[in-house]
Amino acid sequence: MPEYHSDSLVPPKHGVISPFAMLTWFSIVAVFIGVISMVALKFDFSRLRGSDHWIGKARQAISAKDWPAAVEALRHVNAKDQDKAEYLRVVADFLEGARVEPALLDSTLDKLDAKGLMQPVDYLWRSRMRLAVGNVAAARRALESIPAAKRETVEYMRLNIETLKEEGHMREAKMEEHHMAQMFPGNPEVILLQASADLQASFPELQTAAMEKLWKLAGEKGEYGQKAIVLLGKSKLTLNEARRLLELADKSGVGTTDKLQIVSMILRLDPEQREVILKKAVDQYRQDGAQTAVQLALWLAQEKEHRRAMELVMSAPAVSKEALMRSPEVFTMTIQGLAAESRWKEMLALIPKGKKLPVANGLACTWRALAASHLNPSDALEPRAHLEEAFREAKISKDVFVLNLVARMAEEGNMSDLAFQAYQFLAAPEFGREFEMMDKCWKMAEILKDSGQLLRVAERLVSLRPANQILAQRYDYLRLLRGEQIETTLLTAAKNDLGNRPGNVYELLCALKAYRLNDKAQVAANLCRIKTLEGFTLGERAVCAGLLAFQGDQIRAFPIAEKVPSQVLLPEEEVLLKLAF
Repeated sequence: MPEYHSDSLVPPKHGVISPFAMLTWFSIVAVFIGVISMVALKFDFSRLRGSDHWIGKARQAISAKDWPAAVEALRHVNAKDQDKAEYLRVVADFLEGARVEPALLDSTLDKLDAKGLMQPVDYLWRSRMRLAVGNVAAARRALESIPAAKRETVEYMRLNIETLKEEGHMREAKMEEHHMAQMFPGNPEVILLQASADLQASFPELQTAAMEKLWKLAGEKGEYGQKAIVLLGKSKLTLNEARRLLELADKSGVGTTDKLQIVSMILRLDPEQREVILKKAVDQYRQDGAQTAVQLALWLAQEKEHRRAMELVMSAPAVSKEALMRSPEVFTMTIQGLAAESRWKEMLALIPKGKKLPVANGLACTWRALAASHLNPSDALEPRAHLEEAFREAKISKDVFVLNLVARMAEEGNMSDLAFQAYQFLAAPEFGREFEMMDKCWKMAEILKDSGQLLRVAERLVSLRPANQILAQRYDYLRLLRGEQIETTLLTAAKNDLGNRPGNVYELLCALKAYRLNDKAQVAANLCRIKTLEGFTLGERAVCAGLLAFQGDQIRAFPIAEKVPSQVLLPEEEVLLKLAF
């Protein structure tokens, strides 16, 4: 076999390339082109290391609680290896540790169960998830799947207590709580659970002992120390205790919202120092970043300190202010604060049409309507246009809050027809307030003096409350007044014995029916039985006067008619009233 030296790869001057050299150069070029192509196509070179490597990396990241690194490592595992037991195990460990994607964890546990690879912690998670959705029987089955030797843990006993309570076994749950406290007397989670339960006890001695445990735990670092501080913050404390608790909270890493709730307690306990306490809290927490500023602004609004909240937002640096105003809660709070101070131009400047806002456009339209109505009270068209747009938007999204806002604003702004439409839409059965909203529709239709709408509303109200005598009488009255379905009127009224009502409105209805049937004798007979007008509405008095005139009794008709203002009557009532003059 001939020997080849590196020199043979380079052709001699004016020479010919040997076959071996040519093959080698072709190979180098092919490899180079392949690498360039893989880079161009964004090939994941890390996959060349194999799935086992990345599963190991994920396991290390999970042990270190480095969740982003765990996700990155799991992402590199080849699809063909994602049904292996090792991969499923590490995915389950990640989901249990990170406490994310319960649906994915559930399906992963099902796969592990099918392979017979479930561990006690997996059954605990399955039980917890089943309990969360109210499937108590499945939660119990998951707990029973754990071997008896593995049940002497805080997590198992805590879940068992919760499950026993859901099953209605309160005595057994109490015994398990006592057993857990005896088994783990120094465990901070057990101390916290026991103290939390004892705070609800009827005996002052137990409550006092629970508070002492919580104060001791609150002085310790870590998760349960923070939880103890939060729990104490919801308890009844003295002023000195509240101040001490705030100091512990500031040192422990408790969330800003929980700290501010302690400040709220101090404000209630020491109202004379309100200004000092508020200023100190704002100065202390406003420098802690945009997210903390959001919580601070919302807390100030909760404390009815709208001016301070707005100053916090408006005085923030441009970048922080932009971040603050991206929060729907802070944006809404700012708008409400400006409205409370009648700063309508500033309010309108924050919600120009066409600008993307952190709230629904329907809500923004109601704000524009409010600002427009105050900036130009004589112009009713612009506020109405904004409310109509809000109504259209809210109908599409079925935004109940905005629909209620539109209805109320339209009612207050004397746009009864728009208010009627909004209340009618809200009367849909799916919103669960059918009768209440139809009752509001009735009031709007009365203002509009629209007997057709009143009749339709009355019919629906009767269908919702068929046993209500007043509604039945009202429905019959409108049908007779409009001359519709005369033959079937008074059936409901007669069945409900409306003749016993004060003022004998039933006799009026009978007279009105006879009038529609052009039976003068029956009209007279029914009217003779009416001895008093007590309980009659103005419309019913107008009808009574008109019917008296119809059967020739002007002497009784006129005194009744002259006391009824025609401007409050329905068109049909007014027609009958004119007969008396």
